This record gives sequence, C-alpha cells and structure tokens, in this order.
Amino acid sequence: MSRREFGQIDRQRSGRYRARFTAPDGRLVSAPVTFTSRREAAEYLARVRGELLAGRAAGVVPTATALTDYAESYLRTSAPSLRPRTRDLYRRLTDRWLLPAVGEGTSRVQLGPLSLSDLSPALVREWHAAVVSRAHAEAVRAAAGRRATPARAARSWATGEGLEVAPTGRLPLSVLAAWERAGSPRPEPEQVREDAGRTVAAQAYRLLHTILAQAVTDGLIATNPARVKGASTVDHPERLPLTPEQVSALAEAIAPRYRAAVLVAAWSGLRPGEVFALRRGDVDPEARTVTVRRTLEEVPGEPLGFGEPKTRAGRRTVSVPASVARDLAEHLATYTDPGAEALVFGRPDGRPIRSGDRARALRPAREAIGRPDVTWHHLRHTGATLAAQAGATSAELQRRIGHSDPRAAAIYQHAGAERDRWIADRLESLTVPQPPAPSDPSPTRPAPAPSAVLPEVASDAPQPEPVHAPRRRHLSLVRSA
Repeated sequence: MSRREFGQIDRQRSGRYRARFTAPDGRLVSAPVTFTSRREAAEYLARVRGELLAGRAAGVVPTATALTDYAESYLRTSAPSLRPRTRDLYRRLTDRWLLPAVGEGTSRVQLGPLSLSDLSPALVREWHAAVVSRAHAEAVRAAAGRRATPARAARSWATGEGLEVAPTGRLPLSVLAAWERAGSPRPEPEQVREDAGRTVAAQAYRLLHTILAQAVTDGLIATNPARVKGASTVDHPERLPLTPEQVSALAEAIAPRYRAAVLVAAWSGLRPGEVFALRRGDVDPEARTVTVRRTLEEVPGEPLGFGEPKTRAGRRTVSVPASVARDLAEHLATYTDPGAEALVFGRPDGRPIRSGDRARALRPAREAIGRPDVTWHHLRHTGATLAAQAGATSAELQRRIGHSDPRAAAIYQHAGAERDRWIADRLESLTVPQPPAPSDPSPTRPAPAPSAVLPEVASDAPQPEPVHAPRRRHLSLVRSA
C-alpha cells in the first residue's frame, strides 16, 4: 500500500490499482472504479483533492443519505410554506409513487431505499416509465369500478336537480322514488382517455425533481438525475370557452340554486374556490362588485375550510355586468342566509359545497347545452376570454382574474377600479342582445325655408353625394366569440 500526502493507492490481486481517500466527514471512500496504473490512480486523487478544496465535495463524495430520509426531511421543512391542499398532494405522491416499489417483474423499480448518489438518470427514466404504466392501469380500473349503481345514479340525478342529499350514505326513500318517477336516468359511462394517468405521473416526477434539486443545493449530490425529457408536462385537450349564449343556456339549465354561481363565475373570471367562498359581506349588487378575500380549501378526508387566495394578487375586487348583479341580488334574497358571514353559494343548511357536489350539479346542465366537457374551471377561463375580447389590457386582465408572476407584479397597480368598471360595462353589452343596425339608413335632409328659392338643376347635372348620418357601432363580440 502506498501512502501519500492525500489518499492511498494499493495494488489489487488482479494487478489493477485502487484509490481511496478520507472524506470531510471522516469516512474512507474508495474510487468507483479501479485503475490500470498507479499514475491513473494518482491523477484521480489529485482531481478529488481539487474538488474538495473548491468546496465541491458532492461531486466526488457519495452521500449515504437515502431518498426516503431526505424526502421526509424535505416535506417536513417545506410544510409551513405550502398550502394545505399542496401539502396533502405532496404527501400522497411521496407515499404512493416516490418511495415504494413501482412496476412488475423486471420493470420493478424502488427508489426509496437508495442513497441519493445511487440515483442515476437511467434509473429515474425506468422509474418514470413504471409510474406512467401503473397510473394508466389504475385509471382504467377506477373507471370500470365507477359504474352507475342505482344508488349512485339516483344521487347524481338528485344533485343535478338541486335536491339536498349527502355525498355518501343511505338515500332517502323520497329521493329514490322521485328518481324512479323521472325514468331512473343514469349518467353516461365514463370514457378513459389514452393518456389517462399521465397527470399523476407528471405530478410525481415534478415532486421528485424538486426534492433532488434541493439536494443539489444542499451539496449532497453534484447534479440532478431527474432529467426525463417531457416528463413534467401533460398535453391536455384545449379548454374551449363558452359563448355568451352558452353561458346563458347553462345558467338556465342548472338547478336554480346554482344559476347565479354560473353567471358570476363566467362573467367575473373568479376561481371556483373563490366563487364558493364568497360571503354576503363580499358582494355588493348595487356597486356591482364581488371582493375575493379567501378561497375554499378542500383536503381529502378533512373538513372543508377556508384559506388565503392562491396568490397575493388573488385578493381583489372585480366588477360584474349590471344584469349579473341583478341576478346576484335575487339569489341573495332567495337562497342566502342573513348576516355578513353567510355563504352566498352554500348548501341549504349554510355549509360550503364540496367540489364533487358542484360537479354533479353541473353535469346534467352541460349535457343539456351540448358541452359535456365543461367544468367550473371552464367558466373562469370563459370570464378571462370574454374580458380580453371586451378590450381589457394585459395588466387589467391579470388584475381581474387574480393572476400573478414576477413580471406582472409591478404593473398591477396601474389597473384601477375605474377601468375595471369600464370592462364590466363592455361585458354588459354581451349579456343584452343588441338590435341590428339598419343596413342602409336614408339620409336626413333639412327642410328648406319657405322663402328660399331653389335654383333649377338640370337632370343630367352631377348630383351631390348624400351625406349619411354616422352609424352607431355596437360592440358585438358574441359573433366573434
């Protein structure tokens, strides 16, 4: 064995040379490979010493920290800065996809017990492929298991009709009887898309990439091994906004309790959680405004709660068209309990409405208007699209829908309430059909004074061009929508 100023070199029985060195934490670390000559081993130790002196130990000293331990530490330390729903999502993704074994047979991959230094790009690619395959298979099985039993079909029908039913448990006999009198309607079987499962796979990959990026920052590994091209994105079908006519038809087709919620969501651009967190004190039909101060937070297995808006820009006041304000006032008088804290769009007992109940209420209405793709988030997308068509600038649109990013943060202050009211007035022109303008209005000529003597004009003389009154141009974005 050869002892050096830094590291050790010894010759193996095979004739090759092994290089070892003492890591900063006191561990004796061997080079990942052996060398054909003593000179190659010495060059390796020189490079290692240079990396250590430069403070880049992660590149040459493998860490013994397992992914399981580091992921748990990451979730624990990042929890205070995460929203409850995001915390719950990260926990479920970690326990379901990141740490346990995924895949079958030779495709079985388990990252959890491995040290961070053992994670390679090739291994992460194998893990991601196994996650995609398993997530798709689970989506197919889940769709097959959601066949509409009589109880499930009756519950879906009752929710769509605006009847008060619990999301689980035994249905009242009166509800079952009403469902049977309506012909025992059953929802259409769910279609499973070819890319089903891709979303959860992308979520799991993004979380793994984030955790490993933090490990790079902490100096535990030199580079991030999560480098699967396209793994973090999913190509979703284009979310087509509704036309103003479809918004009106949807509001008429849904249960009366949800009618104003459809109109507010579609003409304000609020997020679904913001719409269903509004209190009586947050709306002012006379001023035609709704103010977002909180959002509905729904974590699986926990009671519904309320939290801060998604971003700082989410706290905002949005003007709505006058006709929507009138519908909102009627809703307040009919369905909302008294008191400033009463939910505007709540259950009959005053409790908040879960996302599943909202979706079931929307399902028959969207089928009725021929838009089975519509969700409550489509209405937010519709509100943003219509505001842009009405002439909102980029800054005004970002302020109206509560969107924030580093570049937009500085320009929110330039979008004032007066301009927002102007946008609402332009939107009002979409809610009320305008009479068609005459195609060729006759010019109006002033009558001559009685004493005036008009000179005779030859019939073949050029006639003056008639002066037409300027036509009034109506903002009609309905056709362009």
